[in-house]
Formats: sequence, structure tokens, C-alpha cells
Amino acid sequence: MTKTVNAIYEDGVFKPVKKVQLPEHERFRLTISPLEEGESEIKKTVTMQKRALKKLIGIGSSGSSDGSVNHDKYLYTKDW
Repeated sequence: MTKTVNAIYEDGVFKPVKKVQLPEHERFRLTISPLEEGESEIKKTVTMQKRALKKLIGIGSSGSSDGSVNHDKYLYTKDW
């Protein structure tokens, strides 16, 4: 059985990007190859999404109570 699994290398460990169904404690041989050009674009997109989401952390503790009134301003401008 041969499978191709996309993974991220973090903290010295290869972590699959998606859940894989493999037997626990089974040994496997990994063959490492770089992502294709188009696949690196996915990584850029994910990085941008993570940055955008980190900006939302703590937004509820801002003390602002006009979220529904200024919904479009908060979502679509950088003025606030």
C-alpha cells in the first residue's frame, strides 16, 4: 500500500495536514519532496488567514458595543 500524505514539519515531527487512517505503531518509510509551485500558494493563503484571525483575538474585550451598527466598517475597512 502506497499513499501520498501532505505534511508539515513542526518541532521535529512530521504532522499530516489531513487525518490519515493508518495502523497505530506501524513503521513507515517517508519520502520527502518539496511542494509543487501551486501548492506553495496554499501555504501563503493559510498564513494570511492565520494572521487575519489572530487580529480578531480579543475583539470581544474591546469595550465596543456598536458591532451590529458598524458591522461593515469593522469588516471591510481598516479605519477602526
